[in-house]
Amino acid sequence: MRHFSFLFILFFGYSSFAQSVEESELMARLNFSTTIPTELLTTRSVVLFQSAIPQKDLDECQSFFQQSGIDAVAYFDIHRMLAGHDVRRTYASYLANRGIKFLILFQKDEKGYRLIFCSFNGKKDLVDINSAAWKQENVSLNELLRTVYRFAVSNLKKQNFLINDLPEMDITINPFTGRINESFSIEVKSFKTAIPKFGNPVDDAELEAYLKANFPLKYELVDADATEESLYAKGFRTILRFVHARGIVAKEILGYDVTQVARSLPSAVFVNNEIQIKTVPSSEVIYKFYFKNIEYGNVFLGNKWDADLTWQDALRNHIQAYKINQKIN
Repeated sequence: MRHFSFLFILFFGYSSFAQSVEESELMARLNFSTTIPTELLTTRSVVLFQSAIPQKDLDECQSFFQQSGIDAVAYFDIHRMLAGHDVRRTYASYLANRGIKFLILFQKDEKGYRLIFCSFNGKKDLVDINSAAWKQENVSLNELLRTVYRFAVSNLKKQNFLINDLPEMDITINPFTGRINESFSIEVKSFKTAIPKFGNPVDDAELEAYLKANFPLKYELVDADATEESLYAKGFRTILRFVHARGIVAKEILGYDVTQVARSLPSAVFVNNEIQIKTVPSSEVIYKFYFKNIEYGNVFLGNKWDADLTWQDALRNHIQAYKINQKIN
């Protein structure tokens, strides 16, 4: 039996309202204007809210939207929605099937509340580059919502009348079509694996160098936006993916039982090529890698939770664990 040493690390508190990297990237694609979207009161919208915004604020938001004629048909935690390729693709497909036309970003920071209205493009990147967006902000949520109401009723004709009284939040979206396995895929040893690039030169160079030195199997770095259908047609059978989210959210997305999750999550990590256990607060944002069969969508998580705080450490943990499990030098 392998013996584990225990490594406990003290973390500084994670800001509940911190904007994630993915949310910041989404914001960077927007081109803000002073004009309220002309179709806002005639089409469907969804609200993407930061997880620490309390339920009472969501209820108040929906109440004002109902009065304004903004048909916000569902509310989603934005950090969960942007947690990874598989998650984003599934959410985007769901929104497209429901005929969603607008995304409403509901944010809060030390300056107050913010609502951002932008068009949904029907794809996994959610919005086009330089997509027009309308933003309103105020230290008071009530005043912010009153401002949105005044803009809506004075500039647009209300055509949405059957609007929910309360925000619809109990929507379960499974990002995976296949089985989720707490084991490793033997296909990775037999077929060429697609490993998507990050899309920026620094991370891509680091990824390439790490794989060249530590992953002695058949693989190819592929474009971040390459579809799995096109990769399968080129002969790839497996692909490396990851989720990037709060630990508790990542576990739930990946199908783990989270009913008994404590405030900290033990993670099997590698330090100087030795397995240790690192405890990470369940609210901390982590990376967790997994291999996926492209044809059937089966997911292989590995036999231990090996998430970590950076993609570099999380990738090393997963690759090292795979090599040990499959007896690869």
